[in-house]
Amino acid sequence: MTLTQLNYIVAVDRCRNFAQAARECFVTQPTLSMQIQKLEDYLQIIIFDRAKTPVAPTPMGKKVLEYAKKVLHGAQELEELSKSLRGEVAGEYHLSIIPTLAPYVLPLFVQKFSEEFPKVELRIYEHQTQEIVRYLKDGKVDGAILATPLEEKDLTEEHLFNEPFEVFLSPGHDLLKKKAIDEKDLDVREAWLLKEGHCMRSQALQLCQVKKDARERQLFFEAGSIETLVNMVKSTKGFTVLPHLAGLNLSDQDRKLLRGFKGHAPVRSIDFVTGPLSMKKSIDRALVKTVTRNLPKNLKRSDAKAEIVPIQ
Repeated sequence: MTLTQLNYIVAVDRCRNFAQAARECFVTQPTLSMQIQKLEDYLQIIIFDRAKTPVAPTPMGKKVLEYAKKVLHGAQELEELSKSLRGEVAGEYHLSIIPTLAPYVLPLFVQKFSEEFPKVELRIYEHQTQEIVRYLKDGKVDGAILATPLEEKDLTEEHLFNEPFEVFLSPGHDLLKKKAIDEKDLDVREAWLLKEGHCMRSQALQLCQVKKDARERQLFFEAGSIETLVNMVKSTKGFTVLPHLAGLNLSDQDRKLLRGFKGHAPVRSIDFVTGPLSMKKSIDRALVKTVTRNLPKNLKRSDAKAEIVPIQ
């Protein structure tokens, strides 16, 4: 019995398909199937009912899988402990980040992180919040950077920074006459929003006072990126709400269309989040340290999380 064989049965249980599990494990299907067969022969237990579609564990197989996951978890903990004792920051790390942060946060730290920690193989993915929550719980990603609170008891949130929101207005908009915008000035009928699934959509809606039925609007469009929102606002009438880092990436001309909020600016809390299966503490610490050290001065890390309405 080997750790490799245990990894294979856990992969099949997760994928419920031998071919897909083999691809995830970077081996051929015959190799994976042969190793699982050897394990079943050794244990004298049939782990999977191959007659079912999709493949499913047998009742005894479920118990084997339960213990296999514990053994693999313990093996990973031992490996991480040994690295920690040696003071080593190394290994493969899967990091997820929401799309409204990725283009603006990643360039701040990725190159510096790679230079400082060359033994870390950093794999980065863009996912929406609900996907990230699921992947963290399943152990498919090791850590994530996203807007919180998530209100998920199985996840650990470490505050990175508070990011203010700003209003980006169409050229000639009446609100450009103001130096700062009151939330009461914003009409949801004029708002250009990200599509469903993006947490920033909910945050933007929370800032808009619904004065009339939004269905009175003649033109509807839900964008998949902040860049698309900016271009739509520039070419039509209305506004969108941008996080501060996105505003910093605008051209000098487009920044003239930005306005801050009056009084205490609404913000979103950006956190580093890990799941219940997280074991790569040395890399976690290195990432948090590198991100916070390379933030713009006005976003330097504070201990206080933003007091915002929870994301819907």
